[in-house]
Amino acid sequence: MKNIWLLTKTNVKRNITAVLISIVSGLLLCFMLYAMGYLVADITLSKIRVGVIDQDQSTLSEDFKHYLTKDLDYELIENNSYEQLSTQLIDKDISVIIEIPKDFYKGISEGQKKEILMTSLDDFENVAFLEAYLNSFLGNIWMLADSAGGDVEVFNKMLSDYRLETIEINKAAAYTIDINTMKDRGGFENSIGFYMMFIFGLGVFISFIVLDDRISGVFNRIKITPVKPVHYIIGSGLFGVFICLIEVVIYCGYILLKDIHIGFPVSLLFLMMSLYSLFTVCFCLVIALSLKSKNAAISVIIGFSTVANILGGAYFTLDLAPVSLQNLARILPQFWFMDTFRILLADPVANIYPNIIILSLFTILAFLLGAVLFSQNNRSS
Repeated sequence: MKNIWLLTKTNVKRNITAVLISIVSGLLLCFMLYAMGYLVADITLSKIRVGVIDQDQSTLSEDFKHYLTKDLDYELIENNSYEQLSTQLIDKDISVIIEIPKDFYKGISEGQKKEILMTSLDDFENVAFLEAYLNSFLGNIWMLADSAGGDVEVFNKMLSDYRLETIEINKAAAYTIDINTMKDRGGFENSIGFYMMFIFGLGVFISFIVLDDRISGVFNRIKITPVKPVHYIIGSGLFGVFICLIEVVIYCGYILLKDIHIGFPVSLLFLMMSLYSLFTVCFCLVIALSLKSKNAAISVIIGFSTVANILGGAYFTLDLAPVSLQNLARILPQFWFMDTFRILLADPVANIYPNIIILSLFTILAFLLGAVLFSQNNRSS
């Protein structure tokens, strides 16, 4: 036990950079939780953006735009290029494109029922409301035009009187929003996936410890010392667990300190992050024991982390992915790690024991594989 503790302390002193990077990673995760939370809140509470092509440039078209912005609280993106607005519509930067045709005012004032064109994609809820507002505005204007009987001067006078009328529009929220809860949960959901990326970055340092000692011969020379090879591996593993837990403690501590409501107990978050950290340490030790160069190790660790995080749903959900891709994701520990939090966010008292067991089995598998490789290396040296 004394030798294991001595090796762990030695590894910490040899790798102060890894300790500092772990601290920085934890602080960066806290910042991402904070920043992502505010970003989610801003997007949710932002105004609905509408693209407008005003080919008429008349007082009537200005009245319509005023109706959209002041009365209905829409944000207008005016641009005469239909192509540019179409790109924004496809990218979902705007909800709909509204085209006010040329001679719109002239036609209305002369008694013609001029239409305002609207183009949309799949934002059905907002489009339905906007279409109702548009029909209401046009209905009132057509009624004024019919009353004027095609007399432009009479129409202008009636339109001026109409502008002076205050038409109250009653608005009601479709649902209530707890902005703080939404901010906290949104920040957590969008930051926890990056933890898996950072933790594998720390895993590179863990693998480098063993690789450096294998290359330099330290791994073989410890046989003539009181330190047993198994002590060496355990000491290296404990160092890996230590630097990983620094990041976990900072992240979970920030959530507790700031009283951030993630939707379930922080103790479960700490448990899952610690379990995943243990898997990462075992995985990186396996890589260090099976490969002979740092370049190969860093390629495998970072490559696996990048691909598995994407397939495992670290950065986006897999609900809309093909079934084959969803099934493939289930063979990855990243999927079960992220799936645990999605289950808890939907139901804080849900049964997550299957996820914990599966993630534990991945960790045990990595540990056993590392033990086999260590045994082979120990016999061959």
